[in-house]
Amino acid sequence: TGLGRAYGAPNHFPGTNSVLYRNNGDETFSDISKAAGINILDPVSHHPEGKALGVIPLDYDQDGWTDLFVANDTVRNFLFHNQGNGTFEETAIFEGLAYDRNGKATGAMGVDSSWFGNDADIAIAIGNFANEATSFYTTAEGQLPFADEAITTGIGPTSRLALTFGLFFLDADLDGWLDFFQANGHLEKEINKVQLSQTYAQPPQLFWQCGNACKNRYQPVTHSGDLNTPLVGRGASYADIDQDGDLDLLITQSGRSARLFRNDQTQHHHWLRILLKGKQMNRQGIGASVSLVSGGITQRRRVTRTHGYLSQSELPLTFGLGNHDHVETLTINWPDGTEQRINTPAIDQLLTIQHPAIQEQPQ
Repeated sequence: TGLGRAYGAPNHFPGTNSVLYRNNGDETFSDISKAAGINILDPVSHHPEGKALGVIPLDYDQDGWTDLFVANDTVRNFLFHNQGNGTFEETAIFEGLAYDRNGKATGAMGVDSSWFGNDADIAIAIGNFANEATSFYTTAEGQLPFADEAITTGIGPTSRLALTFGLFFLDADLDGWLDFFQANGHLEKEINKVQLSQTYAQPPQLFWQCGNACKNRYQPVTHSGDLNTPLVGRGASYADIDQDGDLDLLITQSGRSARLFRNDQTQHHHWLRILLKGKQMNRQGIGASVSLVSGGITQRRRVTRTHGYLSQSELPLTFGLGNHDHVETLTINWPDGTEQRINTPAIDQLLTIQHPAIQEQPQ
């Protein structure tokens, strides 16, 4: 009552701490949040500051340790820099990730990260509330800090009206460049009665990346078949459900049925999908990075299950090759520091790669 909307805005609720659990190896977990430096308190009230809706693991400074980025709703975002000793330091303000380009906190929801330009630059994309463009923080020539380049990349203007929850990077057409997808939908069923520019159900958005060939790297795809259908989108994930090499999409809705969209790319682009098999306690190779060289272009991916908002996508990494019909090299950097190199693997297949330590074990 008195808030001007049918739901309570996040700034009317107290914050809460995120929780980090350590696996004890005996089917139990211990809460190590405070000792690890994950608990962030408001310097004035001394109450928890965070209002987290999204989290993504990444190694933003390439020091070999997994860091954590937390997207917060209406308060500043957090970036937890892994100190390598079981503790984290919160560095979002110093690295340019705490606020938007105008120095304001946003209604942040889902988050994803990638090496989006086939170079050293890392992007962190965040879905925001309606009338707040999607945030698209990037490094410049691989150097920190980050800057919000949503406008210059082309995503900002087209995403401004949308209320975005789930989002992620994927190579939708397998041309070798990571495209960008976001699932949209408002919170208020009758929002159109008070804001004519807004609707409850909103179409998802797919942005095609044209690489360095365009002034704006990302171009909105306006003809995407059933994907143009307005939805009350929340979570979103991808997987190759029909095993044809391209990535299909699953979108969950608020109070409505989930939607599954099959991707049938017709350009006959080549591809290679990689599934890692790790050793001992990290059997899925979480945190490993894979670099692929084809046609003189290096693509890079990180193994993680978390993308977007309350969603988990498939484990294999999908590399589009475009018209290139071979791969020169694959390089896997495992979380334990092991580097593995594979030359000229066959393409258009799902290739399972085991950690070298597994291969060396006696049969």
